[in-house]
Amino acid sequence: MRRRRPVTEVPDVVGLGVEDACEIVRRSGLVPRGPDGVDEPGPGTVVAQAPVAPAGAEQGSNVVLWTQLGPDSSADLVPPTPTESALQPA
Repeated sequence: MRRRRPVTEVPDVVGLGVEDACEIVRRSGLVPRGPDGVDEPGPGTVVAQAPVAPAGAEQGSNVVLWTQLGPDSSADLVPPTPTESALQPA
């Protein structure tokens, strides 16, 4: 007979940076994951999660985090080439 794991409350990490969100999820006894089976969520700010807070989940369960790059990530963006810029409407 399989024994159930203890249930813990899922923390609300929407709006946090992905590093902080993952740390909080781990401290709750849960495992942060990216969408579509990806092991780690992408960089940026967490914009959604499943399960949502304050749901209960068995310790060791996955919490899927969807992220979006924010305005602070402009250093990561590659500017268009001069040819691409000339093709864009003004």
